[in-house]
Amino acid sequence: MNSHTLSGLRKKNQYWFLSLIVPFLLVGVLDSIAQEEPAITMTADKGSYLPGETVQLSGVVSGQEYPLVAIQVKDSDNNLILIRTIQADQNGNFAIQFKIPPTATSGKFTISASSRVNGFVVTQNQVITAKVPEFPFSGVVLAIAVVIPIIFYRVRTRFF
Repeated sequence: MNSHTLSGLRKKNQYWFLSLIVPFLLVGVLDSIAQEEPAITMTADKGSYLPGETVQLSGVVSGQEYPLVAIQVKDSDNNLILIRTIQADQNGNFAIQFKIPPTATSGKFTISASSRVNGFVVTQNQVITAKVPEFPFSGVVLAIAVVIPIIFYRVRTRFF
């Protein structure tokens, strides 16, 4: 065989070899692109709560099995009312319940969830509202302040 024929065979063999390797390389590249970004999503069962009510919080950490999730809840004055670490399940799902303090004032409560996924810390914040009924105690005081003088006046005018 002449050298021209041999070089033609080598080129065909090189392309044949590349045609086997390229699909495997593409699968590896596409798989790394398809992996989801680490993230946390969470939701509360309602957007607003009364003092003493229970908040049902659930969420998902993507990108890791059984991650630890740090939960912090702060009231509208930035006072820490809950700090807890929970472990999510194999799929990254987590859930927690906590009560709005009975002494809570109206305002926004900030819930923060953080987790370390593949060496990166991911965080999400959720805001809920605590609504204290307006004038519950003041209405009683006002009613007493009006009723007692009337009763006193009626009793006084009747017996004197």
